[in-house]
Amino acid sequence: KNAQEAHEAIRPSDVRVTADRLMGMEPDAVRTYALIWQYFVACQMPPAKYLSSSITIAAAEFELRTKGRIMQFEGYLRVMPSKEEDVVLPDVDVGDVMKLGKLDPFQNFTKPPARFTEASLVKELEKKGIGRPSTYASIISTIQDRGYVRSESKRFYALKMGDIVAERLQESFGELMSYDFTAKMEESLDAVANGDTQWKNLLNDFYKGFTSQLAVAESDEGGMRTNDPSETDIECPKCGRYMQIRTASTGVFLGCSGYGLPPKERCKSTINLTPGDEAIRTDTAEEAEKQENILLRHKRRCSSCNTAMDAYLIDETRKLHVCGNNPDCSGFEIEEGEFKIKGYDGPVLECDKCSAEMQLKTGRFGKYFGCTDEECKNTRKLLRNGEAAPPKMDPVPMPELECETVEDHYILRDGAAGLFLAASKFPRNRETRAPYVAEILTHKEEIDPKYDFLFKAPVEDGEGNKTLIRFSRKTKEQYVQTEVDKKATGWKAFYEGGAWVITKPEKKAAAKKKVAKKKVVKKKAAKTKVAKKAST
Repeated sequence: KNAQEAHEAIRPSDVRVTADRLMGMEPDAVRTYALIWQYFVACQMPPAKYLSSSITIAAAEFELRTKGRIMQFEGYLRVMPSKEEDVVLPDVDVGDVMKLGKLDPFQNFTKPPARFTEASLVKELEKKGIGRPSTYASIISTIQDRGYVRSESKRFYALKMGDIVAERLQESFGELMSYDFTAKMEESLDAVANGDTQWKNLLNDFYKGFTSQLAVAESDEGGMRTNDPSETDIECPKCGRYMQIRTASTGVFLGCSGYGLPPKERCKSTINLTPGDEAIRTDTAEEAEKQENILLRHKRRCSSCNTAMDAYLIDETRKLHVCGNNPDCSGFEIEEGEFKIKGYDGPVLECDKCSAEMQLKTGRFGKYFGCTDEECKNTRKLLRNGEAAPPKMDPVPMPELECETVEDHYILRDGAAGLFLAASKFPRNRETRAPYVAEILTHKEEIDPKYDFLFKAPVEDGEGNKTLIRFSRKTKEQYVQTEVDKKATGWKAFYEGGAWVITKPEKKAAAKKKVAKKKVVKKKAAKTKVAKKAST
């Protein structure tokens, strides 16, 4: 296809060099080279030839069938053998009587297609002609960033927002949503690139139909259905109004019905909803499918449309069941009891910033704790062991430190790897580096007291090199070291027992110079020619 023409193949520089002739290379490199060499040579060879045949045997009222093939010519399989084992059939003629030698009964069940992984999704996109190799990564990233799907155990799960967007677009822009449209558009763009089609004509033909579809979708009557919230009888904890079931890119949540009021009366209160069936996180696809089927059979049915309902935990005493057709169906039920929020076994957290209660929430990057106070907006990660991550200090502006590659200044941040400097306009500017001890001394009052030990660290080593603050992922501790041209000098200092202990690089012992023995060269006595002057 034209979509693949711009991508050059990987080929061996010398086809005469086979993998077994590579010396001094790692096993992975040898296997990679062997794969490249096999594919390169195989694509230059003719296809393999088989003799396919099938045998049908009549056994009373039953028919037994078998199929197989016999290789006639190896072709490219000479260098790249097939992984499939060929079924060798016996040489029989029509009318021969067959005797039963052995009967092995077994039962097969048809299985539903497995959930997409990143690799299988890319293959499907390529198969349907959607996108190009250079856009596959951005497509997969976009559907996750916008909350259309989530990835668990390397498998994709469709989310509510993805269902709503797909349904609305399919209804209003059916032609654009078809797989054929994307494939045909790729072909049309290739025709423009090859000079076979004028790009203005292509755009004119497209916009004639698109503008009319867009006008219909934007109209109030018969237009695209909106993502309207569903009413509930759950009271807002802040103003007492009723909460509404809303769906956004971050998932399903409860929002106050007073959000649409004028600014002075507006209420922005929200309640996070934790999915009640998030326990489907297994290592195998088969086990995940079993758990999904069990949960689906035990789900409640909507009293309005009989659709399976999705369960969400409001808190430890209430569970909300929402119709699977929401927002098209407003059915919901509230179940009261004692519930356990999955993924966290600890106590209710108190915000380290404002002392308000922190609530377990689910965002783009998984579960986390968020402060219930809207003005605070403090968050803490949920670690894999089920505990909340330790509190992080507020960023410390350092306008006196300019970034090295962008027009910006640094701020001191507290991350998983301790203190580090980052550009203030992150994520627009992604420059980061380790801070020097001397750079944080003037900001002692702004830095969290847990880092007071760093202010006692040496500012430089014995040779005048400034000390950098580093983090050891092995010991989970901060230490300081010196570097020259971004390479460690070997000088380090660790905080042990209330004091800084310095470790200096070991000096290499001077190598003993070998005294070269003078070789005595015996010179042969040169014969001197005595020039005799002829006397006249």
